[in-house]
Amino acid sequence: MKNFLAFILIFASKHLFACGFYPYGEELRFSFFNPEAFGYYSYSEFDYSSNSFEPKDVYRDFEWQPNERLWLKYSGNKVSVYDIRKVLDEFSADDINKKSANKWIQYLYQTKDFEALHYLKFAKNCEFFNSWMDDPWERNEVMALPKRTKLLNEAILLSKQSQKEEIRLRYTFLAIRLAFYNQDFTKIRSLYDTVFKLKTKNNILDYWSLYFRTIAEGDASLANFYAAQVFVNAPDKRFMIAQFFDTKVPVQSVLRHAKTNEERANVYLLAGIKKHDKSLEYLQKVYQYNPNFEGLNFLLLREVNKMEDWVFTPYYSLFSPSVETNNFWDDEEISIQNIFKRVETDRVYAAEVLRFVNQVDLSKVKDPQFWKVCKAHLLFITKDYTSSLSLIRELEKSTEKSGELQKQLEIIKALNLIANQEYGKAVISNEVKAVILKNKEFKKFLFALGRELEYKGNTSDAALLYSKMNDNELTEDHDNYNVAYWRTIKNKGETYSDFYYDYFDYINIMYTPKQMEDLLNNIFKNSKAKDEFSIWKYALLKQQVPDLYDLLGTKYIRQNNLQKALTNFKKVDNVFWNEKYSAWERNKYNWDGSNIFDANPFYELKYTPDFIPIKDTIRLTKTAITNQLIQYIAKAENTKEKDRDYYYFLIGNCYYNMTQYGNSWMMRRYTWTSYGNHSPLEDEAEYFQCDLAKKYYLKAKENAKTDKFRALCLRMIGRCERNRLEYLYPYRYDKEIEDYGKYIFGKNKYYSDLNTAYPKDYGKLTSDCSYFEDYFKSRR
Repeated sequence: MKNFLAFILIFASKHLFACGFYPYGEELRFSFFNPEAFGYYSYSEFDYSSNSFEPKDVYRDFEWQPNERLWLKYSGNKVSVYDIRKVLDEFSADDINKKSANKWIQYLYQTKDFEALHYLKFAKNCEFFNSWMDDPWERNEVMALPKRTKLLNEAILLSKQSQKEEIRLRYTFLAIRLAFYNQDFTKIRSLYDTVFKLKTKNNILDYWSLYFRTIAEGDASLANFYAAQVFVNAPDKRFMIAQFFDTKVPVQSVLRHAKTNEERANVYLLAGIKKHDKSLEYLQKVYQYNPNFEGLNFLLLREVNKMEDWVFTPYYSLFSPSVETNNFWDDEEISIQNIFKRVETDRVYAAEVLRFVNQVDLSKVKDPQFWKVCKAHLLFITKDYTSSLSLIRELEKSTEKSGELQKQLEIIKALNLIANQEYGKAVISNEVKAVILKNKEFKKFLFALGRELEYKGNTSDAALLYSKMNDNELTEDHDNYNVAYWRTIKNKGETYSDFYYDYFDYINIMYTPKQMEDLLNNIFKNSKAKDEFSIWKYALLKQQVPDLYDLLGTKYIRQNNLQKALTNFKKVDNVFWNEKYSAWERNKYNWDGSNIFDANPFYELKYTPDFIPIKDTIRLTKTAITNQLIQYIAKAENTKEKDRDYYYFLIGNCYYNMTQYGNSWMMRRYTWTSYGNHSPLEDEAEYFQCDLAKKYYLKAKENAKTDKFRALCLRMIGRCERNRLEYLYPYRYDKEIEDYGKYIFGKNKYYSDLNTAYPKDYGKLTSDCSYFEDYFKSRR
C-alpha cells in the first residue's frame, strides 16, 4: 500500500506530454497562506492541494497522542509519556517483564496491575494480525485466519472477565478490529452496539471502534454520520475514514442521525472538506452549530487556500487553477481570456466569504486572531489593499516579531504594498525589501511581486525579480513545488512550449526594446550599490549585461532597425561573441554547437553548393554581420554604384540566412524552430516567409544586366515564395508529400514567371543547384 501511494503522488506531481514535461498541479499553484503557520497540523492531510491523496503523520514527535494520554491517565500520571510511547511503539510481548528498565512497566508491576500487563502482552500478540501501520487504508484485504479467529474469541472472553472498565473496553476494541480483518461485519456491529454505543462519555477507543463500525454499516446516511464523528474525534483515522464518506448522500439525510449541534457541525465539516468547489454554505453551517470549533477554522483556511488557487494561479501565471485539468488543445487566446474572466468571478466569491467573516462574532470563535488574518488576506484577494494593510498593521502589533504567523503577515503586506500603487509609479519600498530578503527562497512569492510590478508598469524591477527564478541557492529542505511556471497572452496554441520558467526566455518574448533599455539603465545606475538588497537583486543580471545587449540588438534586428542593433552589438566584446557563437570556443552557451556562426551569410546558402566567391572575409559575429549588412545596403542604394545588383543579391542572401532556412538564424532567435512551432515574436512572419530576402532579390533582379542573372534572381525569389506558401499553408497530413509539394509549387507565382520568361533556364535552376555558379558568373 505504501508503494502504491508513493506511485500516486509521484505520478500526480509530474504531468507529462508524450513529447516531454509540462507543469502540472502543485508546480503551478500559487499560495501565500501556509497552513503550517496556523497550527492545524492534525488536519494537514486535508490541506488544500492538487494532490488528492496525501497521507501524513498527524501527530508531531513532541505531541502526546490520545492513546498515550489515556494510558497516562490510567496510570495516575505517575510515569513519563515517553516511557508509555516506547512500550506502545517499540516493545514486543517478551519485552514486557519484571526485568524491564521501562518506568511504566516497572510501575505496573509495582502496583500489581497484572490485568493491564496481560492486556499489553495480548495486544502485542495481536499486532501481526491487525497492524494498521502496514495498511493505512484499513481495507478488507487480509484473509480470515484460524489464529485470528482464536484471538478474536479470546479477546471477547477477556473483555467479559475484566474487572476494570478501561481494560474491558480495550479488549473489546481489539476484538472489533480482529473481526474487521476477518471481514465479520456482523460481529463488529454486535460488539460495538452492545459495549460502546450506549456510553455517555467517549474517548479515543470509542472513535477507533466507531471507525470499524462505520465500515460495517449498511445504511449510507448513517455510515456518513458515523464517519463525520470519527473524522473530528480521531485524527489518526481522518485520512482513512474520509474515503468512506459518500458525497452523493444528501447532507440532510445524514443530519437525521444527529442529536447535538456538535454532531451536526461535524457532518458539515467533513462534507465541506470533501467539496472541491465553493464551500461557503458549509462554513456558515459549521459556524451556526459550533462556532468555537477548531474544525471551523481549518475549513476557513482551506477555503482561503482554494481562493488563492482560483485567483492567484491564473492571475500570476495565466494557467488555469491547479486542481483543474488543463485543456491544452483549446485556442490559447480564448482560453486565457476565459481564465481572466474566471479570476474576476472568483474574486466576487472571495468577497462573499469576506462578508461572512465580517459577520462572525469573534468572541465566539476559536482563535479570533486567525480570523483577522484570514480577513486581511481576503481583503487583498478582493483588491481592497488599503483596508488589508490597515488590518495587517493592527495585527502586527499583537503578534510576535518572529514566527510563522508574523511571516504570513509580512508576505501579505508586501504583496499589498506593491499592488497598492499607481501605474507607472510602482517601486519596491524599503519595507518590502526587508520582507523579500527574509523570504528570498520563496520563488512564487518573488514571482508574484514581479508580476504585480509588471502589471504596474515597472518592468525593470519585474525582470530583476524574475531573474531569481534562475537562482539555485536553495536550502536543503527546499520545497520541490517552490518553482514558478508562467505563460503569456502572446503565445498561441500551436506553440510547442507555451510556458516559461527562465527570465531570459520571457523577456526575449515579451519585452520591447524600450523596456530592455530601461532594464539596462537600471542595472548601470543601481547595481554597484552595497546594501544587502541591491547585492542580492542584481547578483545575476549585472553578470549578464553582455547577454542583455545581445538581446537588445537582436530585438532591433527583428524590427530591421540595423543601426540601433549595431549600436548595441558593439557594446558586447569579442570574448562574449567568441564564447557564445563561435566554433573557436566552447562553453555553457553552445554545448551542442547549434548556434555557431559557421558560414558567411552573404555568400553561402544552406543545402546549396558554393557559387559566390567570398571577397570580404569577416570573423562572424552579430556585430560584424550587422555592420557588413549596413555597408552593403548603403552600396546597393547608391545610384552611382555599378554593382548594385551584386550587393542587392548579397543582401538578399543575408536576410534569407537570418530566417529558419538559413545558416545565421541566431541573428533573430536563440533556439532554432521550425514552422510547425510558432512563437509570439514580432518578426515571426519574416522568420518563416523570407519577405526581406524576397524584397532584395527583387531589387537585384531590377538592377540585373543579363537574363541569366535575372533568371537566378527569380529562382531565389521563388524559393522565398515557396517558404512563404508553406508557412501560410502548412503541411496537411491527409495529403501525400509529393502531392503537397506540387500544390505549393503550382501556387508559386515566381516559378511560373521563371518558366514563362526563361523556359530554357527553368529546368536547370529548379532541379539542380549546381547550376547557380554558372548563372551567377553570367551577371556581367
